[in-house]
Amino acid sequence: MQKMKLFSSATLVLITVILTSSLVFSSANAQLNTSHASAISFEFDNEPAYLKTGFDRLSQERRAMLILLGWGAANVLAGGALATGEQYRDFGLMTAGWGAVNAGIAGLALLGGDAYTASTSYESVLRDEQLFNRILAINTGLNAGYMGVGFTMNYLGNTSRIRQFGTAVMAQGAFLMAFDLWLLTSSNGRLRELAASPSSWQAYLPDGTYGLVHGLSLSLTF
Repeated sequence: MQKMKLFSSATLVLITVILTSSLVFSSANAQLNTSHASAISFEFDNEPAYLKTGFDRLSQERRAMLILLGWGAANVLAGGALATGEQYRDFGLMTAGWGAVNAGIAGLALLGGDAYTASTSYESVLRDEQLFNRILAINTGLNAGYMGVGFTMNYLGNTSRIRQFGTAVMAQGAFLMAFDLWLLTSSNGRLRELAASPSSWQAYLPDGTYGLVHGLSLSLTF
């Protein structure tokens, strides 16, 4: 009976995490579509389409790391509070541990973010987006593994500690799955934009300055 009760509680926690995550990421995506993050600004006339796409990624990354930092801090506080009691002590400890790791990753990412300038090439923006996309694809697979391990621990665990650890791992895996799928979906869209974007090169002009030339083509006549 106690095992069944804990399993039902785990299911409720999982559904709550998924629904909350969906609302948070939908709101963040709507804000991202209306404006760039103020911390990433770029002043340049006739800004190339590929650079706008690159700034979209940087803007979303920063917003995502702020969300992850908030999630991590909330888990540390909530998990720490639960760990002071007896009934959900193990769930609280595991939750606080995951929260500390997530907050640490987010903090380091915010301190060392990428930056683009007017001279950033199309190839650099494309390469960065492809790397970002691959990392997210790997993370999505790992998140599925976390959820599977957590479910197994919760359902088959023969002690309350193992089952509570499993519930915490499932909850973290569910949040990170929604988090990375949000980023992966956006990244796939940006890759399609970059694939459709005309190639751009820096061409030196007769007066010694340079400008961006779009869709450069070469034709030979005889």
